[in-house]
Amino acid sequence: MTPLAGRVAVLGSPGSGKSTFCHGLAGAGIPLFHLDDLYWHPGWRRTPPDEWRRTVAELADGDRWIVDGNHLDTVPERLARAEIVVLLDLPVLVCAWQVVRRSRRLRRGGGRGGGGGEYLPRRLRAGDPPVRDLTALLRKVLGFRRRELVELRRLLAGYDGRIVVCRSRRAARRAQRELTALLRARAGAVGPPPEQTPCTCGGPDGAVVPLSLEDR
Repeated sequence: MTPLAGRVAVLGSPGSGKSTFCHGLAGAGIPLFHLDDLYWHPGWRRTPPDEWRRTVAELADGDRWIVDGNHLDTVPERLARAEIVVLLDLPVLVCAWQVVRRSRRLRRGGGRGGGGGEYLPRRLRAGDPPVRDLTALLRKVLGFRRRELVELRRLLAGYDGRIVVCRSRRAARRAQRELTALLRARAGAVGPPPEQTPCTCGGPDGAVVPLSLEDR
């Protein structure tokens, strides 16, 4: 069996726990990229479409990565290179409740620099609202299975790598442990501890930003 280089795409609804899952999986010593860190600019400005596709194509071309996020228009670029895809398919109400709870914690924390350890896109300024549009986010969660998940399943039907589907928090924790061990073993290297694993958010685990994409 060909050893895994270590390329994992993590997909799922807002509130499904993608970022938390990825921070745990990064314990295998693989660079972690949150797509929102690369997409959102100060003031919640979006990256222009052409530039965004180039950014994701460059990221996917790397040898080792964990990528957190959907961004449907660039899923094919990641699937073409990913060795493992994790789909967090948790119940809608679980995801919606998590989005509301997280929004409350972020608003109490005051946003960037005061979010109480919550993940936020790293380019946001201190004065930017910590939640861009809670109502729109909840609509996205409630419509995820009818719209975005349908398209993700269509794309995954043509994917020939390993797909791991988690439908509960317990299943996600188990998959996280198993995949971390698998990536360590097959990559043939223990890698640095989680607090030193490169990560675009430099966030809850105190990680550092991969230099190749730091200033995009």
